[in-house]
Amino acid sequence: MLVKSSTNTWRRGFYPIFRKELFRFFANKRWVSSLVLWMSLSAAPTISLIGVGGSSLSANRGIALLSLFLWLGIFPMSIGTIVISQGTIIEEKLTTTLLWIFSKPLSGSAFVLAKFAAYAVFIAVIVLGAPALVIAITAVIFGATVNFLFNFLGSILMIYLLLLFILALTLMLGTFFQRIASVTAIALIVYVAGGSLNANKYLKLIEPYSFAALQRYAVETAAGSFPIQALFAMGITLLLIIIFLFIASWQMKRYEF
Repeated sequence: MLVKSSTNTWRRGFYPIFRKELFRFFANKRWVSSLVLWMSLSAAPTISLIGVGGSSLSANRGIALLSLFLWLGIFPMSIGTIVISQGTIIEEKLTTTLLWIFSKPLSGSAFVLAKFAAYAVFIAVIVLGAPALVIAITAVIFGATVNFLFNFLGSILMIYLLLLFILALTLMLGTFFQRIASVTAIALIVYVAGGSLNANKYLKLIEPYSFAALQRYAVETAAGSFPIQALFAMGITLLLIIIFLFIASWQMKRYEF
C-alpha cells in the first residue's frame, strides 16, 4: 500500500514535471512547426495588411504595425492558449497516468506550477515572443523609433500577463472537470465575457480594472500613452493568476499519496 510522504513540500517534484513538459514542447524540433503556426496566425497577417498600404516607409506605418499586431494578433494567441492547455490535466486524469505520476515524490502544487511554468515558457518564446520580435524588426524597417520599441516592450508584457491569466484559468478548470469540452467552453465564455463588459452600464465601471482592459492598454502604451489604470488592471490580473493557481494546487492535493 502506498503511504503518504511526510515530506510534503509545495515544490516537491517540480523539476521532473517541468523538464518533461519542456521536452514535449521543444524536443525533436517540434518547436519549428509550432513557430511557423504562430507566425502565420499573428505576425504574417499583420505585416501583410500594413504592406498593402503602399511601398513607402514611414514612422507612422511602423507605429501602425505595432498597434495592429496588438489588436489583430492577440485574439488567436488568446484562443490558442486555451486550446493548447485545455487538456493538459484532464488527459492525464482520463488515462489514469495522473495516479502513476502522483505515486512518485510529487506534491499537487508542484504539479500545477510545473505545468504552468512550462506552458508560460512556451507562450513567452513561441506564441508571443517570436512573432512580437518579427513585428518589432519590421516596424524598425518601416521607420519606428527606439522609443516606440520600448513602449511596445511594455505592451508585450501586458499581453503576456493576459495570456498567463488565460493559462492559469484553463489549468484551474482542468482540475475541476473531466471533459475537455467543459474546460474550453467555460474559458472561452470568461474571455468573451471580459471583452463584453462595456456593453453593460454597470459592468463597464469595473472593465478598466480587469484583465479585459489589458489589450486596450497595451495598444495605448505602444502609441506612447500609458494610462494609470493599467497598473491596477495588471495588479488585479496578477492577483487572479495567483488565486487560480492556488485553487488548482488545492484541488490536486487529493491525488497525493
